[in-house]
Amino acid sequence: MEQRSKNNIPLRQKLLLVLAWLLLSLLAGVTEQYQAKQQQQSQLLEESQRLQRSIQHELDRFRNFPKVLAIQQQLSEPLSLNVTSQRRHALNLYLQHVNDLQGSDVTYLLDPSGTTLASSNWQSARSFVGSNYSYRPYFQTAILGKYGQYFALGSRSGIRGYYFSAPVKIQQRVVGVIVVKVALNIIDKSWRDPNFEYLLTDKHGVVFYASQAHWLYRSIKALPESLRQQLINSRQYGEHQLKNMAQDLRPNSINLPNYGGQRVDYISTNRVLPTAGWRLYALSKDSGYIGDIAEALFLSSLFYLGLVLLYLYWRQLQLSRAMQAQANHQLEERVTQRTAELTQSNQQLQQAIDDYRRTANPLKKPEDELVQAAKLATLGELSAGINHELNQPLTAMQSYAENALRFQQKQQHEQVTHNLQDIIKLTSMMSKMIAKFKIFSRKSSGQTSAVSSAVSINAALSILANRIVANNIKIEFSGQDEQWVKADAIQLEQVLINLVNNAIDALEGIQSPRLGIRQYQQDNWQCIAIWDNGPMLSEEQQQRIFEPFFTTKKQGLGLGMAISKRLIESFEGELSVSNLADIGPEFVIRLRTHTPPANS
Repeated sequence: MEQRSKNNIPLRQKLLLVLAWLLLSLLAGVTEQYQAKQQQQSQLLEESQRLQRSIQHELDRFRNFPKVLAIQQQLSEPLSLNVTSQRRHALNLYLQHVNDLQGSDVTYLLDPSGTTLASSNWQSARSFVGSNYSYRPYFQTAILGKYGQYFALGSRSGIRGYYFSAPVKIQQRVVGVIVVKVALNIIDKSWRDPNFEYLLTDKHGVVFYASQAHWLYRSIKALPESLRQQLINSRQYGEHQLKNMAQDLRPNSINLPNYGGQRVDYISTNRVLPTAGWRLYALSKDSGYIGDIAEALFLSSLFYLGLVLLYLYWRQLQLSRAMQAQANHQLEERVTQRTAELTQSNQQLQQAIDDYRRTANPLKKPEDELVQAAKLATLGELSAGINHELNQPLTAMQSYAENALRFQQKQQHEQVTHNLQDIIKLTSMMSKMIAKFKIFSRKSSGQTSAVSSAVSINAALSILANRIVANNIKIEFSGQDEQWVKADAIQLEQVLINLVNNAIDALEGIQSPRLGIRQYQQDNWQCIAIWDNGPMLSEEQQQRIFEPFFTTKKQGLGLGMAISKRLIESFEGELSVSNLADIGPEFVIRLRTHTPPANS
């Protein structure tokens, strides 16, 4: 009890460890959220800059195009003369030709009244020829002798476009207006990342380009009623009512509706296009960064768990050293005391030894049997058995732990998790093994169930895989693939490990070593036979191989076969051994058939 109380961590230290973990998790979560948000803002900024450059480049391509066309004689001469059908046709062909060369949407010529004299789309069903655009600001600006630019929906086509206009002059007198319409398809082509959304608004906040169609021709901020009516009357955006759709508009965030009308929070960044006076918004859904925070919490918890394990190891090491020092001191005191007592009784002991020698020979054999029985009742049934049974899982746990350290150094956290889970499974297996070890001294309590022999065989072979490969042993399977037997899965696996491990030992030095596993049914028994092509067993070895402390190995306690037989018998089964002709020893496990579980 005293040793256990020393090993227990005080409640205050436990609370401090939990508090430290909470603080570390909080710091990791807040830091990761901040970094994720900064990264998202950086990506939004990069996307908005790229799209801004694309739009600006597209506008710059056509900015001077109408200025160049305005000084061409092919335009000015017909305006100074009567426009006949022949001249109109020539103008249409000329505008169609230059429009195709430049790659603009439509190029057309207006007379001083705003009526279209010729257009590059003269052959289209939506031809501008004959339409009057005197109400458009780009015409009103250019007819005054200035260069105009304007964004609007086409009154005939309904297609969005940016209009560049220039006055056509004869001797400094404005006689017409040349207009170039640019469709700005470059916007949809340039926005490539599906994880982000975008809005393009005019100076009033009206959206005229967006990655989501239901955002078009709505305002992201409340418009004064007079301004809204003015925009509607100008037909700049057709018949759309320019309703407000945004809520909680901030420098770095905005709330917008989705297709179903539900409100969604977006992280945003915006930039002004100085030439056109537009504002470009790059958006990304504000997900709360749950995934990033969860990953940070997992990694920080894993790191903290490693620190706690190191602390516990150091603490246990210090306690062990202190206990060892105390035990050594007590041992020295006892040795001193006992030495004095033994010195005084030395003569009496020598006399007793002489008397014993005279009477020992007749009693030697029954006394040896009594000592052997005592060893079986104590060391054999308890200490040696536990040590033998737990050796394999402890070796596996050490291997998993060492691999986990190497994976952690390589930042392979998923593999670390798998190894830790395997260690937990082995620990659970050892716990069950120790709890059920009383089965060695008395009959099992009957906690058996349906066990797949194939699963147990595979588990045993996987634990001994390294030894099998190292000894270049060929495994041969025959008979049935799977049987359902009445057994305890963990204990059956241990029996198989003992049998296969003994076979591996027996095959050392054998050329072309072979180990066979055969499953078959015999009467009411389900049988698992394990054989090897090692040395044959003598008659004496076959008779004594299941006796405690009997072994044919140079090293070993001789408990493996005795324990294995006791386990199989606790399942109401049998374990026997014989020699296969021209092959080698064969151990046969006979178990009762069990109905497979419903989910098998």
